[in-house]
Amino acid sequence: MTEPRHTLIVPIMQARMPVELQLEWPPGPEAVPLREPFAGDLYVSYALELPEGFGAQGYESQAFEYVTRRHCAELGMTPESLRTVAVANLRRLRPDLAINWYPDARAVSVGIGNDLEAGLLLDDSLIEKLAQDLDGDLVVAVPSREVLMATGTEHPDGLEKLRWAVGKVWPEGRDLLTRDLLVRRSGTWEVLR
Repeated sequence: MTEPRHTLIVPIMQARMPVELQLEWPPGPEAVPLREPFAGDLYVSYALELPEGFGAQGYESQAFEYVTRRHCAELGMTPESLRTVAVANLRRLRPDLAINWYPDARAVSVGIGNDLEAGLLLDDSLIEKLAQDLDGDLVVAVPSREVLMATGTEHPDGLEKLRWAVGKVWPEGRDLLTRDLLVRRSGTWEVLR
């Protein structure tokens, strides 16, 4: 591997499990993956994205090694610096950001060509840009790791489009996150009620 390992750290959105799994031999504190709460039932983990080769479907697959305190110590980083590093890496590793507006609703989908789109919620500059283009508070749908859609609270057609997308993704999706829509108010994410 020619790149320094810290340049491979990316954010991974995950859903909380309804019941914490009990391990017969729990890992020590240095081996527990680092995670932080995000909003609702979502949290953020960080992982080293390692190329694995070609998967069963014929496209290049990725392997993730979740970042622990041990990794941070080895890399000379603090856990508090992970978010900044991971967001910068995500945008650097995925420079082909696609923003697609729906013709039938004031809503937009954001893509980076893999299964880490939901991690873009941590990219404040992108989120602020989306918020400027929409009326009201920014609302997003992240039903799975590979889906990020947005609209504004003052766009009823956009809110319906986001709900429609959640309904389409949820039954058949992989890496599912949440059926809830999230709203950003005063720089903080919360579940839209």
